[in-house]
Parts: sequence; structure tokens; C-alpha cells
Amino acid sequence: MQKGLPAWMIKSTNLPMKEEFRFADLHCHPNLKTYGHTFDSCSPGDKCDVWYYRPPGFMTRLVNIIAGITRFSQSDFTTLSKGGSKIIVASLYPFEKGFFINSAGKGPLSAWLSDLITGIGYRRVRNLQEHTDYFRDLEHEYRFFAGSRQTAAVEGREYNWKLAACWEDVRRALEKENETAVIISIEGAHVFNTGLEAFGRRVPEDEVISNIRQVKAWDYPPLFITFAHNFYNGLCGHARSLEPIKRFVDQSHNVDTGFTSLGERVLRELLSKDSGRRIFIDIKHMSLASRKDYFRILERDYTGDIPPTIVSHGAVNGLSWEAGSVVSSESPFYPSDINFFDEEIEYIDRSEGLFAIQFDARRIAREDMVRKSFRSLCANVDADRAARMIWNQVEHIAGVLDRAGLPAWGAACIGSDYDGTIDPLPGVWTAEYFPVLREPLIELASSYLRRPDRLTMAENRDITAEEVVERFFIGNTVEFLRKFF
Repeated sequence: MQKGLPAWMIKSTNLPMKEEFRFADLHCHPNLKTYGHTFDSCSPGDKCDVWYYRPPGFMTRLVNIIAGITRFSQSDFTTLSKGGSKIIVASLYPFEKGFFINSAGKGPLSAWLSDLITGIGYRRVRNLQEHTDYFRDLEHEYRFFAGSRQTAAVEGREYNWKLAACWEDVRRALEKENETAVIISIEGAHVFNTGLEAFGRRVPEDEVISNIRQVKAWDYPPLFITFAHNFYNGLCGHARSLEPIKRFVDQSHNVDTGFTSLGERVLRELLSKDSGRRIFIDIKHMSLASRKDYFRILERDYTGDIPPTIVSHGAVNGLSWEAGSVVSSESPFYPSDINFFDEEIEYIDRSEGLFAIQFDARRIAREDMVRKSFRSLCANVDADRAARMIWNQVEHIAGVLDRAGLPAWGAACIGSDYDGTIDPLPGVWTAEYFPVLREPLIELASSYLRRPDRLTMAENRDITAEEVVERFFIGNTVEFLRKFF
């Protein structure tokens, strides 16, 4: 099948391809596992191909239910095309070494266990254990992805994706059938070679700044960067994020701290307009102290020119950091401070930013609400339950903004984090399942809008359920890109 995929790679999940359904995803990883498998002996169409399609089968769903490990592909371009993608932001992520130098050591046993969890390949893990140059790793991943195959036949139709450097590239893709616009982002500012001191390498500050300027000079520079990630990067503190494997990896070093002086210098360079287009800041994974520092820095140094703030893959915790809220046992939200407080939702909206909701069962709701049962082995079960968890997030964001006198429906969007080693929501195993969420979300939005006591502003009530859901799936992301890309 020239240009296409072998028949064994396009077996159906029995989900219809919804031609009328389109979505945007602000954060997913079609490149993470595929790039990892380039370190193996890999043939075209195999695991190192961004179109490689491995949908969840009975056994891989069972492993996910029992262990929370995702051993199937969630956002390869076959899956994205079958689901109806029009815009995705593909996150480049050179893994931090702290994942792979862990309680199992830094050798073959650790590499084998780490690959079991991440699925990126044993040889890739060994490479990550041994190298001390995140920036070179970033450049390699960027070149791999930019040079990847962009066209394939899926169920008898030709689909393609194209990298976008600006809004006009996105606009052209939106006008074409079966084309997805792909924008680059980066997860973790350690990629500029910070946070390596514990592994025997200290990089001069000027080299870090030079690395940022090199990234800004790419043909397809990132739209935003997730400033922190899972381990201390010498720039700012990080939030706890690896609770399920906390006995395996140690992320305690400088957790929950604030910005460093180097972090402020890096932040200014990313937001500078002198060395290329601004790279916006994604505050996911920052500690709460770092997020507060970030907001203070913007208010102090960027008065009149505050850039949009992004949460690329997050969830609300339903709390106020000022009011000292106490977590109610009835709250549907996961109350960790890796999730976001009401004050942050308001700040993001005032900056005309986006709050992308992560489809990760570990983040989006209380544990008892997201726990999968063996009924989940049936492919199309549980979509209504997943829609309720997503709607709880959208509804809370809308309520916070309405109470602040702001438009309620312009911030929330999708940032699935699929293929980012997450535990998917019940019934929404991969991006191919996104269309099954549309109707239950419309029903939930319609029920909410029929209750006039829920919203105080007429403009927030005067909207249809269909428009609310369309904005969430794609409209808000399109408007953001029209303004800022």
C-alpha cells in the first residue's frame, strides 16, 4: 500500500469515523513513543512511524484497568485522523533523567521497568540514562518529527498533517478536508540544559540563553513551553506529579519552591520580542509558589503587554488559594495543587489565555469517580461517565468566570496529554473515541443552561449548548490561534 498503511495496522475499533466532528488538542504526544523507537531497529510503518496504529485491545485494556499502564497508542496520526483532528499541538519532550535513574538504579533493570511504564523503548531509556545534553536530544526529536511522513491512507481515504508556523498555515488546513495542522510545543524548560548538576554537568547561563535563541530560530518554533515538569530544573519549583510511582522515582528535590534568578532570566528571554516571536508560558507542572511568582513577575514587568497564559493539560481543584478552601468530601475534583485554583482561572481568562482540560483519570476527578470497572473492557462503555467528569471541569470554569464578570465559555478546550504516559478516562481510550463525547456533553450543557440561577451575566446564558461544546472541542483554540499565532 504505497503511501498507506499495512492492513494489520488499520484494524477497526468498530467506532464510526465522524466526518462532521472536528477537534483541536492543545497537548498530545504523537512523537514521544515513535521517536523513542528510532533507537531500535525500526522499519517504515513500524513503531517509529507517527502513523503507527495500535488501538486498545482486550489485553491492553485489561492491563490499564488493573495497573493503570497504557500500552496502546492514543494519538498517532491514524488515530487522530479517525477521531476527526483538525489542529493538534505536538509536545516535544526529552525525558528528564530523574525518571530513569531511580530506585532500581541506572542500569538495565531500571531501563526495563521504565520502558514497561512509558512504552518508549528499552534502548531509548538506556540513551536517556547515559546522555547529559537535553538540548541536543531536543534538536534530534524536532528533526525527527519535522521529517516524519505526513500522508497516509486510512480506511481507504488519504489523510495528511502539516506543520504550521503561523495562523495562515492553520487557516489553510482548516479549509482542507482530511488535513490536520500541527503546531510544536515543548514540555519542560530543562531542554535548554538546566537541572543537570546532579548528573555532573553545569551549563553556563549564556549557553542556556543561546539555546533558547536557537529554538526561536527554528522554521517551526514552539507556540509555548511548559516551563516546569516532573523534576527540579534550576529555574523554578515543580508540583508533585508522580504519586503512583513515588517509590520508584524521587521528585522531592526542591519540589514546591519558587522561581530562581536564572528562571526569571529564562522567562524574560522566552517572552522577549527581540530574538524572535514570543514563546508563551504554560504553567502546568509549576509549583503553586512558582505560579504565584510568575503572576507577580508579569504584573511587575509586563504592564500593558501581558502575554496570554496557558494551561496546556490541566484540571481545576475547585479551591480558592485566598479563601483557604477546605476540600469537601462531595467535591468531584482531585484536590492536589498540581491542579488549578479559582484565582488562576480568572487570571488566565483575563490574559486571553486557554485552559486545556487533561483527559487523565489521575487528575480530572476524585479517585472513586474515575475508577474503571471490568465493564470498561467493552470498548464503548463509560463515555457518559467520562463526559460528566469533563463537564464538571467546564462548568466550574464557567462559573468562576461568570462570578468575576467575565465571558464564561471562551477559555476551556482540550489538552488530552494522550500518549504522555497517562491513564485515559473511562470509555475514552484514545483520540479516536473523542466523537462519542459530543452528544453527552451537549446534553449536560443543555441541562446546565436551562437553570438560569447558574449564571449571572446575560451574555453567558445567551448561548446554545451546541455552541458551548463546539467551543470546547475546537472553537476556543481556533480563536486563540487567530489572535496570537
